Amino acid sequence: MNIIIKRLLFYWTTSFSLATAVYYILWAIMPNNYVFGALIRMFLYHWEHPITFIAIPCFFYGIIATLLADKFSKQNVLRQVLLTIMIIVFTVIVSSPFGGMLWHYYDMKAGYFPTNWVGKMAGLGFEWGLEIGWLVVVLSIPYNIIGSIGCYFLTKKGSELFKTK
Repeated sequence: MNIIIKRLLFYWTTSFSLATAVYYILWAIMPNNYVFGALIRMFLYHWEHPITFIAIPCFFYGIIATLLADKFSKQNVLRQVLLTIMIIVFTVIVSSPFGGMLWHYYDMKAGYFPTNWVGKMAGLGFEWGLEIGWLVVVLSIPYNIIGSIGCYFLTKKGSELFKTK
């Protein structure tokens, strides 16, 4: 199997497994099981279906980390930390529209599917995801802090395990 595919599968499976495990550990110990942030009067579909919302950034993280792993491995620690921050920011930006679309899907599933529901889900979901998706991530303390630290070590491990020439 191609080393790039192995690295991608490593990042996908490991990030998803760790993110899910951390979510459930925090769910068990956080007051009222509040792991993810939320805005006032926001329907909490990301609380009801956390695994699907976790899968989206893990998917994009896997792609981004795979593309940047060789560059990551050649940097000193400070530059690795800065590259990790860039990976996190880019992952959140790319993931937010898809999280918004998923949120709209769950919203329609809870009520009704209007005419042109795919267009509404794609259009409004994309827009709302970009507008507020990142804020939900920022408000998800300590999950986001643990995930950021994990991102550094996971990216480092993947770049070491699957070195390309």
